[in-house]
Amino acid sequence: MKQLPFIIQKFVFVDESLAKIVDLDDSSGAEGKVPGYFVMSSAPPNIEDAEESSDRIQQQAAQGINEIADHLCRMMTDASDRCAELVISVHGYNTSLDGVQAWYKNIFKYVNRHDPAIGRSPNQVFVGYRWPSENVALTKPKKVIEALGALPPLPRDLLLTGAACALALLIFEIFFLFETSWVGFLLSLMLALFMTLGLLMAALLVLRLIVYFRDSYRADNFGVLDLVELLRQIDQAVVQRTANSQFPLAATEHEQQQAVLKAREYWKKTGRDKVKLSFIGHSMGGFVVTNVIRILSDVFDSRSIDRQPPSDVGDVYRLERLILASPDIPVLTIVSSRANFLASSLRRFSESYLFCNEGDIALRIASTAANYIAFPSRTQARGYRLGNVALQNKTGSANDYGLVNLDSLDRDFPVEMPVGEAIAKTNQSVMDNLFLTYERFQSRGVVTLAKLFEVQSRQDSNRATVADFFTYFDCTDYTDLKFDLQANVCSAQPIGILTRALGKSALKPWDYFWLTLDYGTGKRDVHGGYFEGQFSQQLLYRLAFLGFSGYLDTLDGDRHVALSQLHLNCQKLKIQGYLSPMRYRVSIQGGSVDGTKTEMLDAMSTSE
Repeated sequence: MKQLPFIIQKFVFVDESLAKIVDLDDSSGAEGKVPGYFVMSSAPPNIEDAEESSDRIQQQAAQGINEIADHLCRMMTDASDRCAELVISVHGYNTSLDGVQAWYKNIFKYVNRHDPAIGRSPNQVFVGYRWPSENVALTKPKKVIEALGALPPLPRDLLLTGAACALALLIFEIFFLFETSWVGFLLSLMLALFMTLGLLMAALLVLRLIVYFRDSYRADNFGVLDLVELLRQIDQAVVQRTANSQFPLAATEHEQQQAVLKAREYWKKTGRDKVKLSFIGHSMGGFVVTNVIRILSDVFDSRSIDRQPPSDVGDVYRLERLILASPDIPVLTIVSSRANFLASSLRRFSESYLFCNEGDIALRIASTAANYIAFPSRTQARGYRLGNVALQNKTGSANDYGLVNLDSLDRDFPVEMPVGEAIAKTNQSVMDNLFLTYERFQSRGVVTLAKLFEVQSRQDSNRATVADFFTYFDCTDYTDLKFDLQANVCSAQPIGILTRALGKSALKPWDYFWLTLDYGTGKRDVHGGYFEGQFSQQLLYRLAFLGFSGYLDTLDGDRHVALSQLHLNCQKLKIQGYLSPMRYRVSIQGGSVDGTKTEMLDAMSTSE
């Protein structure tokens, strides 16, 4: 039997409100209406600790695969108007096991106990996925000693020599040794040189201790591949159940193999709804998710490089919703360009959302500085991460907030006009609205994505791009009650959730300085605050589990009225939103997902 590279447990409630993670054979708790599973890659933080999983863990993993497949098959049988869905959440860099489990337990509790709108028609299975991240270790002596021991001989010797030379220089300065002699000057120069080399080796040590590159390696080589294997195993298990139900009399091995082949053909040719596959990716989890989709596309479908790639992947899946919160992926990801290696994968989703904020110094400083070494760009701005983009048009009034392109959608997108043609004719371009803060000494210090990537889009800047598939929520000035789901308590007063909510058109260097202090002291989470605000949690989780149309239906029976309500809610809480033309056409004007996507892809293909 092949070793499954993950461990599977389940979420249960030990009372009405306390979520807990237990083994699959533990019957002490109550499952939720939306079943939840905690899946953890079995890859260790260090390769020296790698070992084969025990038989019990392997059995639990196989049992977990079967349980998830059973839930999905039952939902497809029972639901008359909604198909089964698999919603997977993926955490980011520098996240401890306890922190990951706490977040996933919050999601499980939210969808099962806190928000009745999600639990009203449960047809989803929730999976919280943990890849082998580790915490920053700058202040942990054990980690420092371990990092020193792992240094190759030459860097280690240079580091120690540099430290000794620094001490010698200090002694020379104190006692004024060889102050006026040529020998003293040359000796001091040599000691300074070795000290500089030692400092460079110390920088290597610090880069290891901040674990960014180690986490990137683990995310790419363990997190991505193990999640792909999980999805592949579930795919096979669902196909096997289809074969067993359609061909129950298959007895011999050959007959069973033929039954599986016929079941695969059934899933490929049938008009029935497939299992909707949705993702929530935070920070480096966005990198994991997008690369998982890329691999699934490459493995399962040779049409992945087509200009109009299908949403179906595998035998039973259909890509549905992609939600990225402060994603640690290049800003180039949403630009139509030959260099955008994710374009064809991202276009497969029916719905895509980006939660971002201008003040995310975790991405702006740490991630951008780390990726400066590896990301192949000539300029500073193109090295920024997608989670750092923000929306323009702030003038200090309440009208700056809400869905900033709502009037344009109502005016410029008549239902009889193909959406790609409407995008080309409107004067409201998403690339002109999105900007990055990077040029400190200019009047505003910002650059729009249209200006930044004008070379890539020079054929026709008004054509539809990958960016038009996304709906954006810029939470820079988001002000709300901070809601602790575990304790079920809110803050006494509304606060700036991710930043100080200054309402500026662009943040200045000193604003980033104060935000760094706030983040370092735990006053506010500039990188993950989306999961702490009362409204942002509702918005994010309802989008993930219900989709945009389903979310609007929870606000009002008339979707035009519901869209206005969403606009007013965002305006009140100082969130800037930019609604995807595709979402508007499908959810408000009643267009079909496939037809609208085809119109947009046709428009894109004429400019690529």
